[in-house]
Amino acid sequence: MLMGKLAHQADLIEALTDAAGANGVRAGAVQVVGALQKAKLGFYDQWRKAYRELPFERPMEIVSGMGNVSLRDGKPFIHLHLALSDDEGKVFGGHALGGCTIFAAEFSIMPLPGEAPVRVFDETTGLYLWERAIYPTEASGEISPELARALLQP
Repeated sequence: MLMGKLAHQADLIEALTDAAGANGVRAGAVQVVGALQKAKLGFYDQWRKAYRELPFERPMEIVSGMGNVSLRDGKPFIHLHLALSDDEGKVFGGHALGGCTIFAAEFSIMPLPGEAPVRVFDETTGLYLWERAIYPTEASGEISPELARALLQP
């Protein structure tokens, strides 16, 4: 498992993508907590087949950040959703887009064994989705030593 701190004023998606790529992660689960100086979330308009941007030009707390790592065009791709709160505790959520500027953030990436999911364009939805419905692990029914430690240690 990778755990770390992301750089102040870095772009959240770029920083997570760089962390995954630098450590050879091609498939995994992502979590992030912290705060952003500004944020840009997306809501996918299913009729228009396009993201509607929800900009927040103010400090926001990351209440929850979760997503995954897969491959798009042969490179690590971070798919991340965020729940953010403002200074009154109002919560907003959506797909994390480029333009989320980090104030302070800590992350964990759990690399997963087996074949990496590959994103391809899906005509039905207009999204880049995983090519296959299921990506089994290398040893079906077994979990990686890293995942076993994370799940079984108090």
